[in-house]
Amino acid sequence: MQEKISLQWNIIKFDINTLSQDIEDILKTRFKNNELDKNITDLYDPYLLKDMDKAVERIKKAHKDSERVIIFWDYDVDGVTSTSILMHFFKKIGLQVSYRLPNRITDGYGMKKYFMDELASLWVTLVITVDCWTRDIEVIQYAKTLWVDIIVTDHHAVPEVIPEEAIAIINPKRKDCAYPFKDLSWAWVAFKLMKALAQDFFPPEEYKKYLRETIDIAAIGTVADCMPLVDENRIIVLEWLKQIKQSRSLWVRKLIEERIHDDLDADIFGFLIWPRLNAAGRLDTPYKAVNLLLNNSHWVEQVIEDIENINNKRKDLTKLFYEDALEKIDSKNNILFYYSEKIEHGIIWIVAGKLTEKFYKPSIVLKDEWEKLVASCRSPEYFSIVEYLEKYKDYFLHFWWHKQAAWFSIAKEKFFDFQNQFTHELNSLDFSMKKKNIKVDKVVDISEFWFQLISKISQFKPYWIWNTKPVFMFSEFEIDTVEYLWKTMEHITLKNKYGINMLGFWLGQHYDILKTSKKIDIIFDVIEDIWMGKRQIKAKIIDICL
Repeated sequence: MQEKISLQWNIIKFDINTLSQDIEDILKTRFKNNELDKNITDLYDPYLLKDMDKAVERIKKAHKDSERVIIFWDYDVDGVTSTSILMHFFKKIGLQVSYRLPNRITDGYGMKKYFMDELASLWVTLVITVDCWTRDIEVIQYAKTLWVDIIVTDHHAVPEVIPEEAIAIINPKRKDCAYPFKDLSWAWVAFKLMKALAQDFFPPEEYKKYLRETIDIAAIGTVADCMPLVDENRIIVLEWLKQIKQSRSLWVRKLIEERIHDDLDADIFGFLIWPRLNAAGRLDTPYKAVNLLLNNSHWVEQVIEDIENINNKRKDLTKLFYEDALEKIDSKNNILFYYSEKIEHGIIWIVAGKLTEKFYKPSIVLKDEWEKLVASCRSPEYFSIVEYLEKYKDYFLHFWWHKQAAWFSIAKEKFFDFQNQFTHELNSLDFSMKKKNIKVDKVVDISEFWFQLISKISQFKPYWIWNTKPVFMFSEFEIDTVEYLWKTMEHITLKNKYGINMLGFWLGQHYDILKTSKKIDIIFDVIEDIWMGKRQIKAKIIDICL
């Protein structure tokens, strides 16, 4: 192994003996046999999901008897997309359906008994949940006493005991579920439920057409939920990218109009779609986000404008409180705490994520909410913050988690004692050698660069979680010019005598060092851009080794 000191992540590790392989051969090893050849016709039968038959029969009964049905959902993008899929379909078949969600601040996450009282008083007889309730046994039992039936759709880890009182619990992670692919997003589980029902309501040709029109919303939810792009997930996202310009959603079509070219990748979602849908749910109301995906009338223009304003507010607030956090945190500690009375509840997770990304340490950002503090926690991949927080769960009013993230609320009078003990424990750990390692897939030569490289890596799109963009390295890149990019001093561009343009976002702080450097190693990935009808291939710098 060879180690080099870098400007960004301190150590870059790569195995120089494997880097001479052709990039196509390297990327092929990521996939199973024939996986690259699969398409929409290879999707698994939805009835392989445990309890799908029970859910379908109960919904068909509700349709026949004109029962009142409610979709109960979460307020993030995965909930927005799932609800949009089911609402559009149920309305199309004439089901009496509406949707309900908790208030992020006053209700928190998940179902409460008082919601069931409210729904029962409105003569609701069937509730379909999305992304919640597998663990809410007491609420489901309570609903039974009110003659309200529950169908649970979920994709999170399943507890040892599941609520028997539910009509159906559709979750691919159930131990008794034979579905061959477990990493389904919440939106994809909703799509599967819709798919199973649509077979009984639409003639064959209309059925196929409707699935293709709906798959883009399922793909948005899949990317939002950071699902690995393998198996079915790869199929639907690839299908989405092929037809995104013909999306059923007027908003999606307007958003991407003139902003993208034919050679798309999944990160178009991360730049354009995801932040806007998330901003609505976190800083305003996710009902607006659902309306964007459901409504195709001219009225949606006003909602589009509202969402843009909310997203711009999100950007401004994130910048404001992130900069405030940088001034107030003690970056010498192994855990970064930031507390604010003024920070918006909807951006604490973003600020926590940015702190963890910058310092490569776990972080906890807290919002003052009257008698309690609400926290969002993030941690790098080398450290499980969830494992350590569980030791302190007696301090918390509520505590829930997901992968490298956790959330909790805590009474104010208990916070400082918790903070002191948690900081002391984590400072006793050795994080000194915990550096971010970037795996370089191939060292490339100037002669094989740009269009030859793009044509090879394009075969393996879409790139996202698990199938990430391949990372390349120029060894001993000779710098010809170093310039600031645009009018700020935050970004730079490096050029050599061959005209290769290397974009260094957020690398402006290293301008003086690079100005005096002769030869450097550059770690980068490749991006393709079309501007004014002209195709351009650019390299986006990940790190620089001196």
